[in-house]
Amino acid sequence: MVSSLTKDTYSFLASNHFVVTSGRIGGLILALLLLVLVEKEVTRAVVRSLPLSTGRVFDVAAMPLLLTFAVVVIERFRALGF
Repeated sequence: MVSSLTKDTYSFLASNHFVVTSGRIGGLILALLLLVLVEKEVTRAVVRSLPLSTGRVFDVAAMPLLLTFAVVVIERFRALGF
């Protein structure tokens, strides 16, 4: 299974241009990040009796997405020559 995933990933990256690949990945990350942040705000607004640790769950979920999005943006700027 692992080698199959690696072959599929390699063939996807080899068959698509960098701009298309990073655009799709960046769009997916941005959509997931927005979904997590909206869900956090909806949960906080609707259910006020939840413990404080419940809100931290969304913070933990958002941090890897923020970091990954930052890496994609930095790589896009590097590809443009900035």
